[in-house]
Amino acid sequence: MRKSLREYLEKTAKQTILIHRSDTLIKLILRTIVSKLNLEYAAMAIYDKNKDEYIIKISRSRDSFKIPQNFLKITKENPIVRYFVDEELGFKKDHIFLDKISSLIKSEKIKTNLKLLKFLEDLKFTLLLYRACACIAGFFGKDLIGILFLGERKDKKKINDDDLAFLSVLSTDIVMSLKNAWLFEDLNYQIQKNKDLFLQTVLALASSIEAKDRYTRGHTERVVKYSLAIADVLKKYIKIQNYDKFKEDLRISALLHDIGKIGVPERILNKKKPLNVEDIEYIRKHPVIGADILEKIKDFKDIVLAVKHHHERYDGKGYPDGLKNKKIPLLASIIAIADAFDAMTTDRPYRKAFSLKEAVKEIKRNRKRQFSPLVVDSFLKAFPLNKNEESFNITHLGSRGS
Repeated sequence: MRKSLREYLEKTAKQTILIHRSDTLIKLILRTIVSKLNLEYAAMAIYDKNKDEYIIKISRSRDSFKIPQNFLKITKENPIVRYFVDEELGFKKDHIFLDKISSLIKSEKIKTNLKLLKFLEDLKFTLLLYRACACIAGFFGKDLIGILFLGERKDKKKINDDDLAFLSVLSTDIVMSLKNAWLFEDLNYQIQKNKDLFLQTVLALASSIEAKDRYTRGHTERVVKYSLAIADVLKKYIKIQNYDKFKEDLRISALLHDIGKIGVPERILNKKKPLNVEDIEYIRKHPVIGADILEKIKDFKDIVLAVKHHHERYDGKGYPDGLKNKKIPLLASIIAIADAFDAMTTDRPYRKAFSLKEAVKEIKRNRKRQFSPLVVDSFLKAFPLNKNEESFNITHLGSRGS
C-alpha cells in the first residue's frame, strides 16, 4: 500500500473514535475506502441485535451498480457470515477473497468433501451476487459486528496482502468506533427518554398549579409567547451561541418558571387581600423549590438557573440570591419581563389588570432598576403599541394583541 494511502487511512481511523453517529461513521469510512482504493463500490453490513441479522446500512458506488433491495439483509445462515463464525468449517476468520475461494473449490482436497464443497460453492455464488471480490470481518471479542464488502478496483488491479492487512486493522477500528457510537446513541436515547418523561411529569404538575390558582389561568402560555418574541428581537442585537438550543431552553424555562408554586399553599395563591410578610416569604421560596425539582435532570442546567433566578432584579434587589446586572442569566432576564408584564395585565384578587399603556410605562420606568435595559428595549421592539396605545401593533399574542 502506498505510504500516502496508509497515512490517510490511519488518520481516518483515528478520527472515527470522535464520531458519535454510526451512520456518519460508516459513510466516512466507505467514502474513504472507495476513493483511495479506486473501488467500484464498498458496503458495510452491520449486526442489528433487535432483528438478529446483518443490515447493509450504507454503500458507496462509483458506477451504476447498486446492491439489490432484497439483498440488504443478511441472516446468520448466510454463507459469508458462516465462513467467519462457524468454527467447524475451520477457515481463517478475518477475510474472504473471491479468487481464493474459486481456487479452493477446484482443489482435489475439497472435491472429496462434498459438504464443504457445497458450502464453498454457495459462498462463491453469494459473493458474486454482491459483486464482492473480498469481504473483511469486524469482530468485537468473539462477536461478529460488521462485514466490509469490497468491489473490484476500477483499474482491475488486485487488492494485495498489504492492503488487506491494513483494511483488517481498519475494520477493527470501525467496530470499536461503532461500539462507541452505539454507546452514545443509546445514552442519548435514554437521556432524551428520561428527559421527555420527566418533562411530561413536570408539565402535568405545572398544569395542576394553574388549576389551583384560578387567577393565573393561561399565565404560563402567555409568558412563553412573550419570552420567545423578546428573544427573536434580542438575537439581532447580541450574539447568542446556538440560538436554536437557547430558544428551546427558553421555551422550557418559561413553561416551568412557576413550577415551584407547587410548594405554596393554595390559600396564599388565591388570597383576595394583599399578601402579608409571611405570605410573601412563602411566595419567595417558589424559584428555589422549582430549581430543586428540575436539577434532577443534568441537561437542564441552564433551565434550572433560569427558573431559580427569574425574580432577580437588575439592581441586585431581587431574590433568591440578589444577583445583579449581567450576573443574572439571560434566560432569567427575559422571563422576568414576560412574567411581570403578564402579571400586570392580568386581574388579581386584590386589584384589576393594568392597561397595556400602563404596563408598558411600568416596564420602561423599571429599565435598569428591575429589568435589564437590553431586554426591555427588545421587549418594546417586539411589542410596539398602536397609536391609541390600547393594543399591540403585532399578531404575536393572539387575542390580547388585537
